[in-house]
Order: sequence, then structure tokens, then C-alpha cells
Amino acid sequence: MSFERKDPPHKGEKEVPEGIPDCLAGLTFVISGTLDSLEREEAEDLIKRHGGRVTGSVSKKTNYLLCDEDIEGQKSTKAKELGIPFLTEDGLFGMIRSSKPSKGPERKEFKEPVEKAASIPKRSPQKAEVNDVTQKSLSRGIQPAKQKEQNVENSYLTWTEKYRPKLLNDIVGNQAVVNQLHNWLKNWNEQFLESGYKGKGKKQNDPSAKKAVLLSGTPGIGKTTSAKLVCQMLGFQAIEVNASDSRGKADAKIYKGIGGSNANCIKELVSNEALGVDMDRSKHPKTVLIMDEVDGMSAGDRGGIADLIASIKISKIPIICICNDRYSQKLKSLVNYCMLLSFRKPTKQQMAKRLMQIANAEGLQVNQIALEELAERVNGDMRMAINQLQYMSLSMSVIKYDDVRKRLISSGKDEDISPFTAVDKLFGFDGGKLKMDERINLSMSDPDLVPLLIQENYINYKPSSIGKDDNGVKRMSLIAHAAESISNGDIINVQIRRYRQWQLSQTGSLSSCIIPAALLHGQREILEQGERNFNRFGGWLGRNSTMGKNLRLLEDFHVHLLASRESNLGRETIRLDYLTLILKRLTDPLRVLPKDEAVENVVGFMNSYSISQEDLATIVEISKFQRHTDPLDGIPSVVKAALTRAYNEASKTRMVRSADLVPLPGMKKAPKKRVAAMLEPPGEGIGDENGTVLAESEEENTSDKEDLDDAADGEKLQSKLQSLKSKGW
Repeated sequence: MSFERKDPPHKGEKEVPEGIPDCLAGLTFVISGTLDSLEREEAEDLIKRHGGRVTGSVSKKTNYLLCDEDIEGQKSTKAKELGIPFLTEDGLFGMIRSSKPSKGPERKEFKEPVEKAASIPKRSPQKAEVNDVTQKSLSRGIQPAKQKEQNVENSYLTWTEKYRPKLLNDIVGNQAVVNQLHNWLKNWNEQFLESGYKGKGKKQNDPSAKKAVLLSGTPGIGKTTSAKLVCQMLGFQAIEVNASDSRGKADAKIYKGIGGSNANCIKELVSNEALGVDMDRSKHPKTVLIMDEVDGMSAGDRGGIADLIASIKISKIPIICICNDRYSQKLKSLVNYCMLLSFRKPTKQQMAKRLMQIANAEGLQVNQIALEELAERVNGDMRMAINQLQYMSLSMSVIKYDDVRKRLISSGKDEDISPFTAVDKLFGFDGGKLKMDERINLSMSDPDLVPLLIQENYINYKPSSIGKDDNGVKRMSLIAHAAESISNGDIINVQIRRYRQWQLSQTGSLSSCIIPAALLHGQREILEQGERNFNRFGGWLGRNSTMGKNLRLLEDFHVHLLASRESNLGRETIRLDYLTLILKRLTDPLRVLPKDEAVENVVGFMNSYSISQEDLATIVEISKFQRHTDPLDGIPSVVKAALTRAYNEASKTRMVRSADLVPLPGMKKAPKKRVAAMLEPPGEGIGDENGTVLAESEEENTSDKEDLDDAADGEKLQSKLQSLKSKGW
């Protein structure tokens, strides 16, 4: 089954029209099916270039459903229910062409304002703004010279500093998280200083009862800005410590201060050594320590996390820790001592609104769609979006959708995604919109884990492409195709790993990741009661580890059976045919017979077959199966304890001899493989005090030596006789 969308029947045969930039402004389109000459991505770019908006699903805000044929899908059905008009590709072209007058004089009148806008100097909007501000300042009695100095100073600032939020409402997104941080810091002194909080009791379970807070999220979304702004609003003095400062384990002699050999400003702050011990706190501003980039502590900050935790425990000031990845192994212990606040990426609409305010303040002409494209290209990084906007303003005063796309098509923000995020994107509702290179990048983000996650979770997804499927036959057919593709990926992976065929990497990712995700992308469902509806980690790793452990244990058990000289069977035969019988022989007497008789019976059987207590645990572990009872169920604990004591008593008279390297006839070097482990009672090979057994063994050795000498003498005599016969004697 092909998972790719069909090519347009007349691809590239029609001329794409050009209209005025905002001729589709205010209109929302949804694209469905295959168009006549344009790829879906090309149609989306065409709409955005002319000010329109493209969404993935039909709603009441949708103006047109763009499709050239009614494929009776979900989008088409919902559009008919809501009464949304259908628009063909030719109809879209006609809307764009009709916006641009064809007559010469009218075209000249249309071009005139654009030429005027182009003839205006780049910084003229700012000059006009400066003149307006100057007039306002004169009316208020402010001296023009001072106002001019302020504007000159602002002109040299980067826009990220110039338009840094001054109020909480200026922060883009994450308002609820910022309010939580505000409330925590507002009540800190009352909760931890004035009330004599000891860190014990029922408050320990309350997240807000932590003496420190950990802000986490991707770079550029306002974590540090929010922390500083909240501190400023509540009258706290913020002291920032980042990766460039000394954050290693502090010296025991803190009083050395910053001149100490191993000074640590964190310890000085939380113990108030650096702020002065005897000063009146009511006359000085309250202090907050901001620990930025705590997940970036390197080898130079050895012991820094442990020392930070110790500082939190004794701290008399609030501590705000900031990181990019709260799931980093470095922070595994720190998260237990902090209130966790996660910052999320703002939506592109939220970012575009703030970017529009900045563009209007700087006199830039840019539409909403171009700003949304800019926000989407930088992956939610507000800092990068402002920097890119400032960079483009240096060379143009009118920024269009194509300008943003060309600027960021090769300089977009790299996104370090986890395997779970990659699988979510491949299986998501928008997974069908991904281009092939995007799918390859997602599947190759972790070529080991992403295929395992897909193999673990693909059957939980209900494909969005099957439409109505009452009996589930279509879904099962797609699952069968996906399973076949995953099995092909396993075959390719063997070629890559075993025979170093690395040129097959993309083919392997296509079979094991891209095709299954393209077939089954849609909504995830739970298949078992009590299952949590999120992608599970690959269970193959754990099962493979368990299989390797069981093989090692089974090999030890097999060697012991061979050493007992009661069996010469292979390992596979023992596992398949005899393991169940041995288990019954070891457990049934313990359930049926009296305690002493049962213990004596089982211990005797174990001694006869050289079965150790570890071997018994191995047999029980290998014989466990899902939804089956435990093999040891029904055996009283008293009997188990008696069996252990009896076996340990018998082990005192048991000796182990291992023949790991046995020289074989005709081989110069012994094979590096364990041949046997002989379990023998000491009476057979070790002499007692009188030395009787030792004497017997010595006699056996001497007799064996004499037999060998006699055989050697016989061979020498026979060779001499043959030589005499040859000489004619």
C-alpha cells in the first residue's frame, strides 16, 4: 500500500498568478485532497504569500475548503455540515488575479504608494516617532536635549533589550506559570523565616512549601526575564549566578570570602556572609539568588549540585534555579528540593502579536501571516524571533512572507528533540503533512530508540486516513502492512549492524519508522484497561536483557548437569523437553510429602544431578509465564526454610572442582571454554587425618604411571625388532 499522496495530475502546467500582497487577508483556508497542478505545500505558500491563513481542520472560522475533487473525507463532510463553500484551484487563482488590475493607468496608481514607501529612508519612521516624542516632551516641560540623549542611547540597544518586558502582562505566554512564581516568592519570607519553618511535617508534600524553585524550558522563552521581573515587582534584589561563575563545592572556611582558594558565592549568599551579619534587614532590600543554567554545570563545577542542595537546606534567602532540561541526569537529585515550574513554547499567534507591536514601534510594514511564519521557523524562541526581525529591518522597511521564508529557510533554529517528541510528530495528526526530508530527520534523530518506540506503540494508533471503519478491517489491514514494514526494517538493520552496510541507514529508517508512521498516524487509543494513553518506552530492551541473563543462567545449569555425569543432553533439549519435568520433581514433593521426607527427597535429587540453589532459582525464573501461577505457590514457607537449611548443611561436605582449561590430545593449546564443573564429596579425593584415601589415590597414580611406562617400553622393543628384521637378522 502506498502511503504517499498522489502527484497533481497537471503538475507545473499552470501559471501561478501574482496578486497584491494582502488580497487574501482575513480569509482562512483548509486544503483537502490532491490539487490539479500544485503540491499542497506550494498551495499553502501561495495563500500565505497573499495574506491568507491555512489551518489543518475545518471549523466555523474556515472561509473556504480548497479541493479539486470531493473525496468524501472528514474535512469534506464537516464543511458540508457547516455550510462552508468549496473552492477549486482555478477559483483560488481567479481570486488572486482579480485583485491585481490589468489596465496600465490603474497599475501605475497601484504602484505609486509602493514607490513612495521605497523612497522613504529606512530610519524615517523612527525619526518621525522621535519628533512626535519631542513635541510631547516639550508640551510636558521636558528638556529636548535630555530626551534626545535617551533616544540616542536606545538606538544602540538590541531590540531584545530595548523591548524587554517591563510588566508581567508583557511576557509572551506562560502567564499561569509566572503567577505561580509570583505567589511563591511573595510568601517566601512569611513561610520560611517568620513562621520558623523547619522543613518537616505535612507541608513537605506541598510543592509550594519548597525553599527553591526550578524553572525549566527551551532557550529564549522568557525564564530568566520572568524571574528578574517578578523579583523587581516584589522589591527583591536579584543576584544572578550563571555558568561563568565558580559554582563548585565550597571551601569549608566560608569566611575567606571571594578571596578564598575555593570561594563559592552561593554559600556566601545563603549563609548571609556576603551581605553582612549584623545589619538591619528592614533597611536593606530583600535578596534573591538566581542560579541560571544549573543543568550546564561542567567538570569545573564538580560537586556543585550537591553543594547547591546543601545550600537550599540552610538558605535564608529564596533561590531560583533555571535550566533547559529538567530531566537531565545532573538534576535528578535537585528536583526533589525544588518546586517545579515548566515554561512552554508560546503559540505562533501569541508571538506574532508581540512581534507586530515591535514592528509598529519601529515603523516596519509587515503582515500577520509573515510574523506567524517567523514564529514557526524559530520554534518558539522569542529572543531569536526579535533578533531576526531586527536583522531584516536593516535592509528592508517592508517585510513580506517570502522575505521571512527566504531568510530563515537555511538559518532556522535547530531543535534538539527527544525520541518521544520525534515519535509524537511522526504519529500526530499533522504527520501526513511532513515532507520526506523532515520525516527522515525525525527518524534519524535517534536511529536506535525511535524504531523501538514505533514498534512498541504503532498498534495503539487509529489512522486518520481510513475514515469510517465500523468493523475495523481497514485498520487491521494498515497494521498488517506496518508490521511487515517493521520486519523488513529488522532485516535491513541486521545488514547494517553485522556487515557494516551503513549506506542502508535511510532505507532502514524508511522501513522501520517512516512507512509505519505514515500508515497509522492519527489518534492514539488505549487497548487495555488501566493503560495510560501516552507512548510507552520500548520494551524490547528489557526483554533482550532478560533473555541474555536467562541464557547465561541456563548455560550454568547445563554445565552442572553435564558434570553430574547423569545427563549428556544439549541445552535446547533440556530447556524444551526436560526443564518442566525437573521443576515438577523439585517442587511436587514439597507440596505433597511431609516436611522432613520432602526435604530429604529434594536435596538428594539436587545432589545426584549437581543442582545448586542458584540453579533451582534459575529453573523457577525461566518457568514463569504471564498469566500463569508461580511455580512455588502452595509450598509452605516453613518447608522452604527447611530446604535451604538442609542444602546448606550438605554443602559443607561438597567440593567443587572446575576443569575450565582441559588439554585435549592432538591440541597444543587448551580451548578457552569451560568443559565441566565436577561436584564431588571430599571422601573421594581428599585424604583424612590418617591419609588412607590419599594413599589410595597415590597408589592409583603410581599404577597408572607404571602402565604408561610399560606401554612405552613395549613400543620401543617392537621398533627395535622391526629394525633388526630389515637388516636381515
